[in-house]
Amino acid sequence: MRETEEIQLCYADLRGLAHRLEAFRALLSPDEAARAARFATEELRTRCALRRGLLRHLLGRAMDRDPASLAFAYGPMGKPSLPGGPAFNLADCKDHVLIAIAPGAAPHETVELGVDVERLRRLPDAAGIAERFFAPEERDAFAALPEALRDEAFLNGWTRKEAFIKATGQGLSTPLDRFAVELTPGRPARLLSLDGALEAGRATDWSLFDLRPAPGLVGALAVRGDGWRPVFRPLDEAFSA
Repeated sequence: MRETEEIQLCYADLRGLAHRLEAFRALLSPDEAARAARFATEELRTRCALRRGLLRHLLGRAMDRDPASLAFAYGPMGKPSLPGGPAFNLADCKDHVLIAIAPGAAPHETVELGVDVERLRRLPDAAGIAERFFAPEERDAFAALPEALRDEAFLNGWTRKEAFIKATGQGLSTPLDRFAVELTPGRPARLLSLDGALEAGRATDWSLFDLRPAPGLVGALAVRGDGWRPVFRPLDEAFSA
């Protein structure tokens, strides 16, 4: 077991960062600016610039570097990384953004982590989606729950599965029914089973955390290994001197 290390989490509602839009746009690389410009509406373009600007700002503070100077690399499935920098991951749901950074890892340690966030809401099609995409044991657990718990259970499962596939870097190329997570509300988040063919180790090699970054939101953090402790940092800290 490793010594306990923090994974720093930052939640932001982008509507509260609108006054920083131009400053954040100035941090973007040419390819990031071009990506933001390709969105169809100004609302989507603004969200993209704010998300990437905030990510750069947080990583710059973590590394004590100019955020505009950071050069990202991208994995085969598009997962970004920062050569020489801490592991990180970003999730968004419209204006809601969740960023995870592992700043205290050893310099040559590869940290695999992923986060996801969703708005807690009524999901009339949850049973059909679960039947199509969830693993058999997840489908059984979902079906056994009372109706009042099923929306939260579905989103528990969905965010934990998304966080895991983001952590591995494989994204949606990973069949969602080839691994199972605990989704029952009130039970600790964990990876229950993992098909060995996915080449992601054993289920016990991974830690899952239930995250509630703000009222009405459901989130999850997945990280390989144990000894990790997720800690939310107030957004104000990111802009303090």
